[in-house]
Amino acid sequence: MGITNKRDLLVACLWAAVTVAAVALSDSVFLRTLLGAPMMFVVSGHSILRAIGVRTTSVLQHLTYAVGASLAAGIAGGFALNATGFLTPLGWAVWFCAVTAAAALVAAIRRDTPDLPARPALAPLRLWQGAAVMLAVLVASGAYALAVRDEAAHREFKYTEFWLLPWASAGSGRITVGIRSAETQPQRFDLEITLDGQPYAVFRSIAVAPGDTWTQEIPVPALATRQTAEARLYRPEDNRLYRRASTLVPRN
Repeated sequence: MGITNKRDLLVACLWAAVTVAAVALSDSVFLRTLLGAPMMFVVSGHSILRAIGVRTTSVLQHLTYAVGASLAAGIAGGFALNATGFLTPLGWAVWFCAVTAAAALVAAIRRDTPDLPARPALAPLRLWQGAAVMLAVLVASGAYALAVRDEAAHREFKYTEFWLLPWASAGSGRITVGIRSAETQPQRFDLEITLDGQPYAVFRSIAVAPGDTWTQEIPVPALATRQTAEARLYRPEDNRLYRRASTLVPRN
């Protein structure tokens, strides 16, 4: 005989509310995973099945359907959250909470909500079997936590920008050289500028803090023929070429 009460709907709503609170108030990856994984893969789908009146004949069948319904809710949530710009951990928690609460409300109002399948008789669990299950859960949770931590600490490749641009004014040529630092620590750079292959200007120990920009305007003679200006950026600690830029100086 199936289970006729709807206490499971209240438990699902409480689980959803606790998940939202945990995501909003805590940065613990373990706590978020412990509450969020069942929410995403079982609890929300279980409420949906109860709301739409799907009748299942066994606990295994019900869990399978619940996982499928949860994945469908997750796919719909991805589109909705992306469209609203709320594609964050808290956004996901609120989405699944809303889906679970709405489905539970519909199931509670319905008079013909199917009963849950009867619980099967549990086989005796030996000590070593329980220990093996707990060890597997701990290993899987630890691996997931490490993956999330590494993903949070991962930084996309950033580089220091370096440019050399020409401009002409009142018959005289000028070039503008600039550095925008994307380093994580303050850096010093050496800058050498050549004009048609000949040394023209040198700047030593240019200090640039992370995120700051350094620029310099350099007057150059405006000739009747085009000249090529080249700038080379070095790091003083190893004197190795770090960036290179070039431009054409406007003719007179």
